[in-house]
Amino acid sequence: MEYVCRSCPSFANATFTGLSSGAGDDAQEDGTLSTETDKAPDFLVALRPHAAWEKTPVKLFCTVDGHPRPIVKWYKGGKPVDPLSAPGKYKIESKYGVHSLIISRCTNILTCVVLVFSSVPHLTVIHHSKLEITMLDRFGVSFGTEGGSISLVCTMVVVPDLPNVPPLAQWYRDGERLAEIKVGGGAATLTLPLLAKDDEGLYTLRMWTKDGTTEHSAYLFVKDAAPSVAGAPGAPISIKAFDINSDYVLVAWKPPNTTNEAAITGYFVDKRESGSATWSQCNDSPVRICKYPVHGLKVGHAYHFRVRAVNSAGISRPSRESDKVTALDPAERERLVMKYCSMPSNPNIGYVTLPGEPTDMHASEIFKSYIVLSWKPPSPRGRAPLWYIIEKVCGTGAWQRINTAVKLQSPRYPVFDLEAGKKYQFRVYSENLYGASEASKPTDPIEKVDEHGVPSAPGQVVATRNTKSSVFVQWDPPKHPNHLMGYYIDASLVGSKTWAPCNHKPYKHTRFVVHGLTPGETYVFRVQAVNVYGLSDESQESTPIAVEPALTTPSAPHGITMLSCDGASMIIAWNSPKHGGGSKINAYYVDKRDADSLAWKEVNSAPTKTRTYRVDGLTEGTFYEFKVQAGNLAGVGVPSAPSTPLKCEAWTSALPGPAYDLAFREVRGDSLVILWKAPVYTGASAVTGYIVEMAKKGHHYHPLNEEAIGHCYLQVTGLEAGAEYTFKVKAVNAEGVGKASQTSEPVVAKALPGTQEIQCGVDEDTGDIFLSFEACEISETSNFAWSKNYKEISDCPRVAIETKGKHSKLTFVNPDVSDLGAFSVHVTDTEGVSASHTLTEDALNTMLELSYNIRHPIVPLKHQLNYEVLEKGHVRFWLQCLKMSPAVTYRFIVNDKEVTSSDSHKISHDVNTGVIQMTVDHFSKASEATYTVQIHDGRAKNQSSLVLVGDGERGCNIQYVRPGFKYYLKLFQILYLGPHFAEYLSYHVDDDCTVLLVCKVTNTFSRTCYCGYRYLFTSAEMAWMQIREPSEKEKGHYSIQIMDATKSHTRTFDLSGQDRGRVVGGLPDVVTIMEQKTLSLTCTVWGDPSPEVTWFKNENEVVSTEHAKITLEANKFASLTITAVTSEDSGKYSINVRNKYGGEFVEITVSVYKQGESPPEAKIGGRGATPAPLASKTPAQTPTPAQTHIPQTPTPSLKSPTPSPKSPTPTAKSPTPTPKSPTPTRRVKSPSPARSLKSPTPPRK
Repeated sequence: MEYVCRSCPSFANATFTGLSSGAGDDAQEDGTLSTETDKAPDFLVALRPHAAWEKTPVKLFCTVDGHPRPIVKWYKGGKPVDPLSAPGKYKIESKYGVHSLIISRCTNILTCVVLVFSSVPHLTVIHHSKLEITMLDRFGVSFGTEGGSISLVCTMVVVPDLPNVPPLAQWYRDGERLAEIKVGGGAATLTLPLLAKDDEGLYTLRMWTKDGTTEHSAYLFVKDAAPSVAGAPGAPISIKAFDINSDYVLVAWKPPNTTNEAAITGYFVDKRESGSATWSQCNDSPVRICKYPVHGLKVGHAYHFRVRAVNSAGISRPSRESDKVTALDPAERERLVMKYCSMPSNPNIGYVTLPGEPTDMHASEIFKSYIVLSWKPPSPRGRAPLWYIIEKVCGTGAWQRINTAVKLQSPRYPVFDLEAGKKYQFRVYSENLYGASEASKPTDPIEKVDEHGVPSAPGQVVATRNTKSSVFVQWDPPKHPNHLMGYYIDASLVGSKTWAPCNHKPYKHTRFVVHGLTPGETYVFRVQAVNVYGLSDESQESTPIAVEPALTTPSAPHGITMLSCDGASMIIAWNSPKHGGGSKINAYYVDKRDADSLAWKEVNSAPTKTRTYRVDGLTEGTFYEFKVQAGNLAGVGVPSAPSTPLKCEAWTSALPGPAYDLAFREVRGDSLVILWKAPVYTGASAVTGYIVEMAKKGHHYHPLNEEAIGHCYLQVTGLEAGAEYTFKVKAVNAEGVGKASQTSEPVVAKALPGTQEIQCGVDEDTGDIFLSFEACEISETSNFAWSKNYKEISDCPRVAIETKGKHSKLTFVNPDVSDLGAFSVHVTDTEGVSASHTLTEDALNTMLELSYNIRHPIVPLKHQLNYEVLEKGHVRFWLQCLKMSPAVTYRFIVNDKEVTSSDSHKISHDVNTGVIQMTVDHFSKASEATYTVQIHDGRAKNQSSLVLVGDGERGCNIQYVRPGFKYYLKLFQILYLGPHFAEYLSYHVDDDCTVLLVCKVTNTFSRTCYCGYRYLFTSAEMAWMQIREPSEKEKGHYSIQIMDATKSHTRTFDLSGQDRGRVVGGLPDVVTIMEQKTLSLTCTVWGDPSPEVTWFKNENEVVSTEHAKITLEANKFASLTITAVTSEDSGKYSINVRNKYGGEFVEITVSVYKQGESPPEAKIGGRGATPAPLASKTPAQTPTPAQTHIPQTPTPSLKSPTPSPKSPTPTAKSPTPTPKSPTPTRRVKSPSPARSLKSPTPPRK
């Protein structure tokens, strides 16, 4: 048989970009083709004859040259060699210009001389099936949301990389072909914009290769978008329009899944014409089934439809709109096609004017909501356009026309207004402008009922393990499917009453893989069947199942390295398998062979559980290869790849050997912790530390620590989130830096989803100090491994570890400073779930104090036991707790004897305020005792004591006793042993408006003194208080409250003796000035802090203008300047100077007279003048208590609203000396009105 290799030039204008494996050498860096001279194809190395044994493989090679690059095709007997025609027999390869044909099995008919034939090149196009495609990064199970977008991407390597032959990617969803796209950029991408639940399904990428096809599949889940109204259902799915006629379309859809929402009560169908953005609702009331006949369409117009679901909470988002449909009569379309294609079979049909009668009248859709009548158009149709008339009859009644207002043109018509429980018959006429046909044959009696209803519930549901985040669910189909559309699967965490949908589009099969579950959690599942009527009842729940990988054998170990060698044995180590197979790995088996041999020999017949092993019986100077297998409950897994040849040669270097078993913990977005084990071979001296080197992907290694660290771990910070890193570790001893460890596995700086940190706290019930950690994922074989300073804690009496499910708790036993350090935990058989927490001395001391308080609880007191003297000699003992529960109990103890509540000792408490009190009605000398209150509130307790020991008239000793504290307080004048009020202060108003304040004092001593104050009240316009014999004790805050029947007003004043605001001079009492002159009122003000200055005219504040200008210079010199005065400027002016310690109010009377008139007589004072004390040359003498008496209350005059300047102070006959006044008599040093009043007296209303 003759095999021929033909080369032909490729198309110069074809382009293809992708991942290349040596091809594309002629392309320049900018992507354009080189400008080499065209060259005809030529064989540089031609084919040569082969002789081979039967059923042995044969390889044929040749090398070709030419520009553009030639395309090579193989022929056998003049026919092209097709690898697909005999799968596995032929394999065609083309790499780096070398072309080969591999024949796996030669038969006797092939044992012939193979001749090489090179002829004039044929310009042919290579097929996509001739490419070799290797898929790299493949899209996985994906999750999207309605309205969002998602891209499914699969990268690949294509050989040969031919620009004119791009690979062809075929995309499928649930087995239906979606698209065929030529691959570019070395990746096949399918982008789905504006996702809808219709897009959910199993997506498959299929590529043609020279060995057949290669494909990859993964499921895409699309969940409901947030509802427009809380509790509203999801949008309907799969909207389709069919049975299309000239004015009628039947719209159908699938119901959405409802898990926690209210049941769906119906649907609204909307339509819009193509090219318009306006939607109109087709049905006035919701239809309960998932079909609706839309009639009244315009002939020849194109429409889109959508559906909205309704429940008790509201209306869902609209579904994705249907494909465009055009309202045309199929029979009319077929008739028109036949008219133009051929003559009718009956030559007289075109001459018939009246239409024939319709036939096959029946109900194609029967539901409780409506029925759809269908029939076949008449034949002959007549010479004019026709329409239909429908009639109905119930029982033996008369026929009634249905479509009186509708000119029906389609052989379909929905009927909605039938009465339930009655049977109807229907018939139809066809009519055109020439007349009407005979009636069709009546239908059988039809009743408006739902023929089937929802399906019955599915059968038994069985869930089995699949992967660490998925479960395989299968179930029995329902006994009554009733035109089943598919199934909805729901999942719920065990112990939770909330169900979540697993799929959002009805699934047709009875088995489903539920993805996106939380690893380690336990779920139950249920299934509902779906048809046009809605969802069936839920099936019974499956048995609970934990999300764990299915039990399989472990994957292969990797990273075999040598740790030490003595010339007769080696110590080797390896990394654990990436996949444990769902069961704990409990065995490793090691095989070896000489590097020059193909036969493997078993090293250990008994399994080893560690990942290091000493291999004995080796020959020095020989190279060995090793492979390792891992085993679990499912069996022994596949062996690892052979190690690199390792020479058995004794290590004599003074430097240490490599560290090994590099591992990562606590991987976060910007940090991680790397751990390793010390080298087995230490060299000439002990290992003193380690140097860690790191390399970001695409970068060189650099050391992380300048000085060697003495422990086998390092926290690495400052990483770039999402970047990939690798590490090496070098051991250091006195001789220097040793050999680097094997490169670590690449690690990406990214935390696992749901990662949590260790929480440190104190148990509120027991007071135990603990560290707790909750794993984001676990497996059935997972363990929580706790460490201190990254050394595993095992059987340590200082801590107790408790693990339950995904939560682990480490509790300290009698913690102290020896427990300080970094505590970490990692979860085995996971993808690196770990965390750490550093316990500091300050944090420990704080928690020890809190622990003590919890273990020895006390009721916290806001106030210790105290007393209060009430009227009539009653005494109240009380204390206040910071907080108190309604279950609090307490007791009062007086001299070691409990006192209960009685008429003489009233005991009570208030939970809201925390006050506990006892009121003693008759308190006397005999009541001296030790008073104690004992409180119990749950486990907390406390007590407080008060010791009262009297010493007659002088008072008593009071001793407070607190737990752990004692102190004494001497009271020299206790009220209940000294004078007190028998009758409290009251007032009496005489006919002359004299107010008399009266009280009664009892139990007085010879040394008892009285302090009296006299209050003077004027008319309703002004009130003031005059303090006689002021002293230091009169300093403080004073307030006055004025009330009527509806409201009250309060004013306060601070008489603290500070430097209040005042006027120190410069203002006259009265000013007379002629018109058109300039008036300047200037004074010096003082106060600390600097006072505020306000001017008034006739009790109204003056605002600075061009006419009346107000200035304040250096916070000392205040002036009011009025230019060109007129008679309107006459009036009473005043200045208010005040700061936070008080102020002063000074008045000036201004009179303006006309030119030529005599100046008016000055009148000092007026309605608004403020009383001031008389000046005194000598300072006042402070009287002794013995000289103090209660003076007589003067009666103010009723003729004036304010007292006269000459009368408000006592005369010289008064025993009270007059205080010195630093200002003129018309000024007042006492508090002035608040700024808010803006005048010394409120204005009249």
